[in-house]
Amino acid sequence: MGLKNYAVLSAALLLATVCFSGSLAGAAENNKQIVTVNIQDVLLGSEAGQQVKKVMEGKVLEYQEKFQQEQQEADALRAEIEMKSSVWSQEVKEEKERDYQKLVRNLQLKSEDAQFELQQLEKQVMGPLLNELQQVIKEVGEKNGYAMILDSRAGLLYVDSTLDISNAVQQELDLRQKATQEKSE
Repeated sequence: MGLKNYAVLSAALLLATVCFSGSLAGAAENNKQIVTVNIQDVLLGSEAGQQVKKVMEGKVLEYQEKFQQEQQEADALRAEIEMKSSVWSQEVKEEKERDYQKLVRNLQLKSEDAQFELQQLEKQVMGPLLNELQQVIKEVGEKNGYAMILDSRAGLLYVDSTLDISNAVQQELDLRQKATQEKSE
C-alpha cells in the first residue's frame, strides 16, 4: 500500500472517529444508551436459526453421502495404479491415469456445483430470517430508546456485557417466528 493510500485511509478513519464521537456525544446528551447485540449468537440461538442450521447440515450430509462412493472409487483406482503400474504396459498405465484424472475432474465439478447449490440454499433460507432479525433489532432499539445498537463482533475491542441485548433480541425474534408460523397454519 502506497503513502497516498495510507493518507486516504487515515483521513477516512479520522472522519469516522469524528462522526462516531459526535454520535456518542449526542447520545450522552439525550441520555440514550448505546448497546450491542451479537448477531451470530442470536441467529445460532434462535429457533429459526436452529431450523436453518438443520436444513443446511442435512444438505451437506446429503452431498457428502452422494460423493463418498465416487471418492472411494477414485481412491481405489489411485491405489491400484500405485500397486500395479510396474507390471502394466505403458499403454495400460496411461489409460488408467486418464481414467483416474477423469474421475477426479468429474468429482471436482460435482463438488463445485454442490457448493454453489449450498450457497443458493443458504441465501434462500437465511435471507428472510436476516430481514426479520434486522426489523426486530430496529424495533427493539426504538421501543427501548437506544441511541445505537452495534454488532459486538464488528471489531469492538471491549464492550461491557451489561450493554449486550442479544438475549432480548433473540427472544423477540423467536416470538415473531412463532407468531408467523401460527398464522400460516
